Amino acid sequence: MTETASANEIRPISHRSTNDKILELVVPLIKAGIRVADIGAGEGFFSQLLGEHVRTKLGLEPRDVITASDIFPEYFRYPAIKCEKISPDGRLPYADASIDIACSLEVVEHVEDQFAFARELYRILKPGGLAIISTSSADPVHTSGHIDPVSYYYLAYQLRRAGFGSTSVEYDRFKTSARFLVVLCAPVIWIGNLLFRRRLNARKEDVATENAGILKDMWSLRMLTSRSVIAVARKWPDGLPSSI
Repeated sequence: MTETASANEIRPISHRSTNDKILELVVPLIKAGIRVADIGAGEGFFSQLLGEHVRTKLGLEPRDVITASDIFPEYFRYPAIKCEKISPDGRLPYADASIDIACSLEVVEHVEDQFAFARELYRILKPGGLAIISTSSADPVHTSGHIDPVSYYYLAYQLRRAGFGSTSVEYDRFKTSARFLVVLCAPVIWIGNLLFRRRLNARKEDVATENAGILKDMWSLRMLTSRSVIAVARKWPDGLPSSI
């Protein structure tokens, strides 16, 4: 009986703590009329997590709030909503400006053309919408098997190039071993950061100024010790802050 229950359980493709953190970010934004897309949904773990919250806490039907998509929709197992197929060329199965919040958990590092993926997220979002994208920290333990591991710096750059007006970063959990290594290597990290910033300012001051916030995040203790990073990008309406 236990084995049957386990076999029927929807499995996450990303760490449970990542799903919980993104749920925490999304839940306060949910209300009637909001549309959330779970992109690269896998078996539907996050869709189920959000769907059951929507049903039990808000009294809404999951299908009225959530839509899912994946390259292999036949593996999707959460029956409350339908999973649409992502085209082989990477085009998402949504109309322009039709989604309020696009969530993508541990997917971008498996995408061959990440710039195109960022543009697709921008295309499907309504003005003022949010893209929430998680990826494993760029270390050898968590990047094996990934087509294109990406750091937060380059992910934020891709999102900015796609047209997003702002990006910020969140974290799911932190590695004790990484904290130890950061303390051990603190002098080297500090010197490396200092030299890098001086060189960038000397050669490309405009780039250094434009990306000052991202660079600050990249060298923070939280970034250096996190298991995963979660980029939050906003599509501003006409360059103005969003109402969401």
